[in-house]
Amino acid sequence: MKRLYILYDGTCHVCRRCRTWLDQQPAFVPLVFIPLQSPEIACRFPGIGALHPEREIVVISDTGDVWQGGSAWVMCLWALREYREWSLRLAHPALLPLARRACEVVSENRHKISRWLFGASDGDLREKLDAFPAAACASDGYCKPR
Repeated sequence: MKRLYILYDGTCHVCRRCRTWLDQQPAFVPLVFIPLQSPEIACRFPGIGALHPEREIVVISDTGDVWQGGSAWVMCLWALREYREWSLRLAHPALLPLARRACEVVSENRHKISRWLFGASDGDLREKLDAFPAAACASDGYCKPR
């Protein structure tokens, strides 16, 4: 695998922020970002509409493998130098359903989240996210509540 194509909603603030964050990370595998609104989508990936990429993130490798939702996010993390270990943890059968559900919740509410975050500074966002309880992950990949 030489590259991953990330299909994202270019009109969504959350999607654009995630794209920017991913693009700033050092990567083992180059990430190519293509907004869903680009005419390139239909040419490069015929039939992609059947996956309804407007609902959840879609990642496609240059070898033709396709991931969507939580599995797509795990693949994005797998491509990054500093997050590969996290991707392996999240890919564990005990945690992958959690990653999928978290992605579903964010995807279903991304426009509301975009409105909530739009205009918020990174400090404001960090403060709001720090208010959520964290989980501790052991080296075996299992998360335990703190």
